[in-house]
Formats: sequence, C-alpha cells, structure tokens
Amino acid sequence: MELTSVLSHLSLGNKGEQDEFALKKELFVHRMDITYCVSLFGDKGLSGIEVLHPINDSPYVSINDIHRKASSMSKVDVSVLLKQSKEVLYLSIKSKRGSKPSLLNHTPRSADVFQHGPLKEELVQLDIIAKEYHDKRRAGILSEDVKMTILESYANEPTKQSVRKMLIYFIFRGTGTRTSRQECNSILSMNKDGSRTYISCITEEEKENYVLGMMDQCILSFRNKGMRKKKKEDIPWIGIYHSKEYGAIHIRLSK
Repeated sequence: MELTSVLSHLSLGNKGEQDEFALKKELFVHRMDITYCVSLFGDKGLSGIEVLHPINDSPYVSINDIHRKASSMSKVDVSVLLKQSKEVLYLSIKSKRGSKPSLLNHTPRSADVFQHGPLKEELVQLDIIAKEYHDKRRAGILSEDVKMTILESYANEPTKQSVRKMLIYFIFRGTGTRTSRQECNSILSMNKDGSRTYISCITEEEKENYVLGMMDQCILSFRNKGMRKKKKEDIPWIGIYHSKEYGAIHIRLSK
C-alpha cells in the first residue's frame, strides 16, 4: 500500500501530521515486504521488520492500533524492530512536504532544561544570539523568521557549538520540561518528491553529523506563543514588538 493510498483514507491535521500517520501505517503494511524494508534500511531489512508501540515496545497486531500522533513529550513517533540485526530503531518522522518541520517548539529561557538541565551551560552563548536577533529586529533589519546563517554571532564557534548542543537535545532527547523516556535514535524523512530517507543516528557521532548537516538550513524566531507568566530568567530573550513580548525560542528547518 503506497503512501498516497493510505492518505486517501485520512482526514486529519496538516500535511506533516498526515505524513507521520501514513508512514507509520505504511511501515506496518510493508513489515514483511523485504524489497520495501531493504530499500529503507539496507541489509538490516533483509528479514523484515516489526512495528512497535513507542511507549512499551510491544508489536502492533492491527493497523487500527496505530496512534495518529505521539505524545508531545515524546521524541519517538514510532519504533521499528529490525529482525535481521535485532536492533530497535526509535524513529522521529520528519515531513518536508508541508510547513517547515519544527525542531524546537516555543520554549522560554525559564524552561527547566535551560535553568537546571543539560543546556544550562549554553545560556551564555544563546543569550548572545538572542540579543543580536532582538537588536536587529528593533532596528528593522530582520523579520520574525530569520535564517540562522545571517546572524553574525552564529559564525562564532562557541555560539554555534551551543546552538548545536541545543538542537541535539531537542531533536533526540527531550523537551523544555524534561528528558523523554525514550531517546530518538533515527530519523525517517518524507521528502518533497514523496521519497523516503532513513538516517541512522544511533551513535553520538551520527547525531552530531546529522545536526551539523542541517544547521545552516535552520530558521530562528522568538515567539509570543509559549510564553509563561513573565519571569526574570526570561528577560535576556524578550523583545517587545506590537505591544507584545516575544521570548520563546522556536527553530524550524527550511525546505
């Protein structure tokens, strides 16, 4: 069953959500289609796959059991057991056919991950990039959504390294509130032309290389959405435009 066939039975959400749901069902339909499995996963797909529930790793027994959307707190959209190697892939599904895929959703500086968690040490450099963004917006040089590469601070290696660490965390490990129960270790991408691309991110080096390969295509903004009651910790990231405070960082991948 091709993606277009699966989509014809769906009427939900945006294009990205449709593709995520359809790809999960497509994996289930083709779980013993060796040609399909090998085309995605290489020789590790030679014995087929099992499609697993991302929370408890139990195999789906019916296509009707597959959830439309994973929890917002989870980094994993669907899990796949490669029967040949016995590896479990914890997949994040990214669609490039709709709006720009989101990598980091509306997160204020006061979020636990920045104040008490693994990104606390990155705030010095992230504050630099936030200041440049707001200074240039106030001066009318920038619009709300900006390509990361046009910011001068992004060219400084310490700042770029902090952005890289932030993206690795939010793509693979957790949210602003907490670390995900299960870390994502692979990406399944739906490309604009309808083709699929599997990217292994099992090792730290693979995660690093994945992020390095897409950082320059990132779109940065600071949004009003996601802002909590104003806290002093948020002030370095806040800019005021049109009588509203914009201070929740948001990063998307450009098409």
